[in-house]
Amino acid sequence: MADDGELPAEVVVPETTKRQRSTAPEAASTPLASAMAAHMESVILIEVTAVSPNFIQPWKMHGQRQSSGSGFIISGRRIITNHHVVKDAIDVRLRKHGVARRWRGKVVVSAHDVDLAIVTVHEEEDDTFWDGVTPAEWGVDLPTLQSSVHVVGFPMGGSTICVTQGVVSRIDCKNYRVGYTAAHNPGRILVIQIDAAINPGNSGGPAFAPDGRVVGIAFQTLGGDGIGYIIPVLVLRNFLDSLDQNGNVYRGLPELPFKGFELRNQSLRRYLQVPEGTTGVVIRNVAPAIAALLQEDDVITRIDDKVVGDDFTVELRQSELLAADYLVTCKRWGESTRFSILRAGEPREFSAVLAPLPHHMPRASGFDCVPTYAILGGLVFVPLCCPMFDYKEHKHVSQQLYNLVSHSMTSTFCADAALSTGPIVLINILADSLNYGYNGRPWRVLESLNGRKITNMDQLCETYIANSKEFHRFSFSQEGDKIVLDAQKCREISSTLMRTHAISSIASKNLAHHFAGREAEAEAKAA
Repeated sequence: MADDGELPAEVVVPETTKRQRSTAPEAASTPLASAMAAHMESVILIEVTAVSPNFIQPWKMHGQRQSSGSGFIISGRRIITNHHVVKDAIDVRLRKHGVARRWRGKVVVSAHDVDLAIVTVHEEEDDTFWDGVTPAEWGVDLPTLQSSVHVVGFPMGGSTICVTQGVVSRIDCKNYRVGYTAAHNPGRILVIQIDAAINPGNSGGPAFAPDGRVVGIAFQTLGGDGIGYIIPVLVLRNFLDSLDQNGNVYRGLPELPFKGFELRNQSLRRYLQVPEGTTGVVIRNVAPAIAALLQEDDVITRIDDKVVGDDFTVELRQSELLAADYLVTCKRWGESTRFSILRAGEPREFSAVLAPLPHHMPRASGFDCVPTYAILGGLVFVPLCCPMFDYKEHKHVSQQLYNLVSHSMTSTFCADAALSTGPIVLINILADSLNYGYNGRPWRVLESLNGRKITNMDQLCETYIANSKEFHRFSFSQEGDKIVLDAQKCREISSTLMRTHAISSIASKNLAHHFAGREAEAEAKAA
């Protein structure tokens, strides 16, 4: 990790601009042109107005912004696109290829971990949007290397549809989340690397095979020219199947329930009694959900019918190796996974239906977290969550937040879903004579309040309100640090602080019930 908070150079950054290489239209009589023309009508321009919550100043929203992306029509009068295209949308407009009119749209469901979303026409619009369009058809789950692809969409640089041509360069397995919080995503997922140009605005658009069938959705590009990524059909099908099985509610990806270590050292192999010629990975950490079946020092030798290599790769096709993660993360919802293991040299097998796992802190705005805060004596407390790391304009903030995420949060599994609220962090101190002398000490993890260990925001508010003693004692995990404040004065300054900083409430809506009536009471006493 770079010291200044920058992302590593090799990290995939969504929608980095690069040279656009449009292919010239082929003669209408060619099979390729006919196949493309038949499905071009399914490609949609998506114009979005969005307002994002501010997790650093959680009583505010970020400014309104406009952006655009692509999508395409699939069965069931649905449009599929990327999650990041419609994230935090407050207004969505849809334009068909070759039609000037915009129809109002709405986001039906969005999945942050696979960067996919479903959009449809708003119920207040007429049905003419669907006239004359044919839903796109799915192609093969995974195309072969060097097979031709055409990326279609509405990228920057023009207002009409654009087609770029390339080939499949690589089938890989990658984490779809980038940046500081990548370790909190479910794991590595199948991805197709292509050399067709993908630019801002292409996101969510289809990649067609020469027969006119969809083989993926454009969603990311590497910083250099000629490296773009599309989400393969296998992932798209699983996403749609999950919605069908769960009443159009997205439940998340199955996750690897263990952390492994490469089995290359000969001493380690002898210690674990691994026979000569057997490959696999040794288990170092197991999620509580599967602890009855798997334990530390087990050696996983097969997943389903795939032999696991010492570097945790499996054979996808002849001479193509992939990270074994995809055998779990690309499972259909409710589908079982079979494991073959060695335990003290003895072979065993078991099967399990894997699911999303609880994490040490919330991962996505609107999915498992909303901006939450409480201001106590001018001390601003929030639960640590992944969206706090997304503010690239505050690099120093990202670095300080990253430093708060201990090694244990990414190397161990969360034991209880109820604990997936993130550590409670002091992120700011609103200056007042009461807290003078503490102003330079934010960005600390709260350990306890008034002697009680604090694990969530509700507990923090309850403990603060229940205190009948003269002082509040805030203890932090860093070097036994403490802040002590006069309890009565904390109550008296609340209203003044709110007015001074133009903050409407001492706490976010989901915590306001703890303070109901107390602000007005404190203000009356102060007067």
